[in-house]
Amino acid sequence: MCRSLVVLISVAVLFSACALDADDSPPAPTSLRATTPSAPAVPPDGEAAVLARVLDGDSIEVELSGATVEVRLVGINAPERDECRGDAGRDALTLYLEAGPITLVAAGDDDTDRFGRLLRYVYAGDAPIAEQMLISGHANVLQGDHPHEDAFVALADEAASSQLGMWQPDACGPEIATATEITKVEYNPAGPDRDNSAEEYVVIHNGDEAPVDLTDWIVRDESSQHRYRFPPVTLAPGAKLRLRSGCGDDGASDLYWCAGDAVWSNGGDTVLLQDPNGNVIDRVLYRGDY
Repeated sequence: MCRSLVVLISVAVLFSACALDADDSPPAPTSLRATTPSAPAVPPDGEAAVLARVLDGDSIEVELSGATVEVRLVGINAPERDECRGDAGRDALTLYLEAGPITLVAAGDDDTDRFGRLLRYVYAGDAPIAEQMLISGHANVLQGDHPHEDAFVALADEAASSQLGMWQPDACGPEIATATEITKVEYNPAGPDRDNSAEEYVVIHNGDEAPVDLTDWIVRDESSQHRYRFPPVTLAPGAKLRLRSGCGDDGASDLYWCAGDAVWSNGGDTVLLQDPNGNVIDRVLYRGDY
């Protein structure tokens, strides 16, 4: 189901009887490359590198100019190593990189991230690796105003709509059949973000005819920085609740994340609602302004 909220792009992950197996292996790199004919050729100004090791589904170490450096793939975020499908993401990235040789290409104005890792598009042979991770559902898009961002968003939407990889309704355990969904994202309320985070919120709606126990369900963004786990709370049939990013006293219809700052990026983000196992119940992606 595709639906428009306060956003430009919104895709809900629904529940299908024809979901893929949770332990699916990634498609061969060559077959993935064939599905992306518009993917750019390897730019001539790329740097040749030698793969040293794969750290997880979105970061690697390479030998570059006589030194070992860590590289963060631009535009994607794979599950963390201790999260559901963390191993699957790392294994998929390892497989895709075997097509080699490795070429690193700068992207946008930022050369490194806050951890000092190089930010690069990574190619193995002529295959764009970040695109492959998105197409197969082994990574989510990570918006950040880079040249290929529009294409990356489209690939992530297609994988989610097709319920591939991390978007399978039973990717992390038994599927929960529910109509619970995200119905609104207030990501840019009036005033400075830091001073008004309590007015930044998402709305969760129970569309079922029975109560839904949200205990230990998770709301998270597309990065690895923000995770909220619900306390013991049950949502009545047809009821809605607001999860506010700031601090306050929880009530019948409002919960407070107390995240310490704004959660939802004004430049674009993905809101994920997950069950306690990590299965994605709903997904809303919006595009913002940088």
